Amino acid sequence: MTKLYDKAKKIKVIVTDVDGVLTDGSIFINEDKIEPFGKFNIYDGMAIDIAHGSGLKLIVISGRKSRATEARFNKLGIDEVYTGIEDKAKKLAEIALRLELDFLELAYIGDDVIDLRAMAMVGFKVAPNNAIEAVKQRVDYITTKNGGEGVLREVVELILKSQDRFDEYINRYL
Repeated sequence: MTKLYDKAKKIKVIVTDVDGVLTDGSIFINEDKIEPFGKFNIYDGMAIDIAHGSGLKLIVISGRKSRATEARFNKLGIDEVYTGIEDKAKKLAEIALRLELDFLELAYIGDDVIDLRAMAMVGFKVAPNNAIEAVKQRVDYITTKNGGEGVLREVVELILKSQDRFDEYINRYL
């Protein structure tokens, strides 16, 4: 656990995939082939508030273009939302350069092969419990939660605990 906390302690920005991480991977499409809505977990919504209240930035990079994703995360105040990104590693490099961050200060949460190149770049690699095996073999931490069940919340709490800042956040509500 010490090695895990050493990596998590350095994190300033959490970058996450959406489908299979912040959702259970289901896509709802009506007969007009229009994506009318997405299903997101309220615990992950609270994780955004916790992260922002504790000084962590959150960035979404999704391979699929999705109005539901853009609407949900813009409403929740995610720092940056990118959908329809085929080369997530390239986008991640652009973000790190623009924000003047060392890759060791970035965490990445992903669940499928499209995430592997981006995950290989960062200091703290995370996969949901139901990620594909090839991803789970290459991460620092596998969450106890499946995608769509509060993965982001678990990761935010783990990072804040490693930085001795979680109790400070909880105390705001006591």
